[in-house]
Amino acid sequence: MTATWPSLDKGNGALKAVAAGWSNFAVVTTASPWALAQAHMPAPRIVVTARDLSRQTLDALREGVRGVDMIVGIGSGLSMDTAKFLAKAEQTGLAQVLTTSSNNACFTRTAWTFEGDARIPEREVPIPRHLVLDYDLLARAPARMNRAGAAEILCSHTALFDWQIAHQAGVDVQWDEGLRRSTQAELIRLHDYAGAIGADDLDGFVEIIDVGAKFAQGFTTHSKARFNGGSEHVLAWALEEQSGPRLIHGEAVSLAILLMSHIQGNDPERAANIIRVAKMTYKPEDLGITWPIVERIVMDFPGYATRVPWHTIITEFGRRGEDGKRDLAQRFAKAKDFVERLN
Repeated sequence: MTATWPSLDKGNGALKAVAAGWSNFAVVTTASPWALAQAHMPAPRIVVTARDLSRQTLDALREGVRGVDMIVGIGSGLSMDTAKFLAKAEQTGLAQVLTTSSNNACFTRTAWTFEGDARIPEREVPIPRHLVLDYDLLARAPARMNRAGAAEILCSHTALFDWQIAHQAGVDVQWDEGLRRSTQAELIRLHDYAGAIGADDLDGFVEIIDVGAKFAQGFTTHSKARFNGGSEHVLAWALEEQSGPRLIHGEAVSLAILLMSHIQGNDPERAANIIRVAKMTYKPEDLGITWPIVERIVMDFPGYATRVPWHTIITEFGRRGEDGKRDLAQRFAKAKDFVERLN
């Protein structure tokens, strides 16, 4: 039996309407989202500050939420993944309140955690009882973060390419032609509202979240499928590990999409056009990193990618040894030149 995701409760005043019936719940959040949300809901039993996703930190938070009926994540990826982990660990209900369109963490059943430098997926977290999008909160989020969320759709441009590579290699990636087509349709449709995203139009930001909600069922029924995450996410995670919390996830993904689509030979201009129109930030200097850091990570990429065991184009470079390393270096140089010439 396939688990069914709840519909997205959205609109002006959505949080107040949905939260009116909540009791004996804990909130997991960070400072800015909580400052916006707390006036719109009953008082929780406890407010837990999400700090980082290390297993040690997450395990230490469990005692504080023990005995609640529901854990409510409020904010973005850090709060969402912390709430997912705690809800699974304590076997309690889960709700997620989006305050930005910056990522799709609330629509997946995986919480990404860390043990040292190792990225550890905590799978089969509970499906939320409630998914809440209050337009009043979304409109007050930094526009740069909201625009970055378009990368969580555009990443399928590179991910579908990698998914095809894995499928052709005979890897069990739950290949599904219908899912491929529906994902491709969302990529095409992204062109239609990229301008609204770039204009900081609330409707464009809502559209990003609506697509995430559409993808949620596919994440659940095809957990091995790489239709919305491939080499671009592996590269973005490596950049984030190097640079720390100052990176906005969608912006790291945007840079990675541009580089990886060029390295793949996969119509990078198409991806670049969306990024330009949607006014997404992608240049290393604007992200707070440097090209030498990016180059070092890319050249170490085949080794790093073994820590995230997805079969992508990077797997193919790694299998070719020194020849693959030379090929990757040449392709990266051209990809870097392509990104630097964009404006």
